[in-house]
Amino acid sequence: MSGSSRQARIRRYRRLMGGSVLAGTLGFISAESVGYPVVGVALYWAGFAGFLAVWQGTSVPLFDERDRALERRAIALAATVFTLGMILLWPTMVVLSEIDVYTPPPAFDGALLAIAVQSGLFALTYSWLRYR
Repeated sequence: MSGSSRQARIRRYRRLMGGSVLAGTLGFISAESVGYPVVGVALYWAGFAGFLAVWQGTSVPLFDERDRALERRAIALAATVFTLGMILLWPTMVVLSEIDVYTPPPAFDGALLAIAVQSGLFALTYSWLRYR
């Protein structure tokens, strides 16, 4: 198989995978918004199943070391921006709440707890991978 033909197949399969996820997500949002949450979840899982079917059903490797390097860089940058944002946002929200300027919604506490758990999980995973 020629290089351009292989690249075209890879692009096509990746688009199918992305389209499956997008269609499932939009189907979920649409069905949920009109009052059919179970149908929405079924559409969401169908999109995910389509993604897995394309990913596992092709003989062409869809991801290579360049993709993995790009993912590592993107994850590192996203985690850094997210962490810096939370370092600034969390104490700011506490102060604003204490001086009665702004009261964050109750979901904010749950979000902060989820972020703390995620950060702790990252620290544990990082330590385990580094020192095992």
